[in-house]
Amino acid sequence: MSKLTIRQLRKIILEEVEVLREGEKEDQAAAMATTASKLLKAIESFKKAASAKAKSTIDSSGASLEMHLELTQKMLKRIVESPMMYVDGPKNTPAAPPKDKDNGASKKVSLKPKADGE
Repeated sequence: MSKLTIRQLRKIILEEVEVLREGEKEDQAAAMATTASKLLKAIESFKKAASAKAKSTIDSSGASLEMHLELTQKMLKRIVESPMMYVDGPKNTPAAPPKDKDNGASKKVSLKPKADGE
């Protein structure tokens, strides 16, 4: 029976966590693409139902509602076409602990202030 080192165990755990994260990213991307697709349909329905006056309403920046809707549609189409591009990365990925000279062994640390000359 072969023995498993701490380093090997850690590598296996990190690989498994990465697989889980990838699955979560794919689920998030699929949900985002579905929602973006629904929003696109809603914008199309709104544009068909809206009056010319509503579409041409100008905001304080000088852009019409129709211009805002067009830009929003372009952005949503990009999300539908490439949802993985818009998925957040891992949030709190633990950094690898610093390696000590003595092969990763624990190092004792004191919170006491050093005396002069140490």
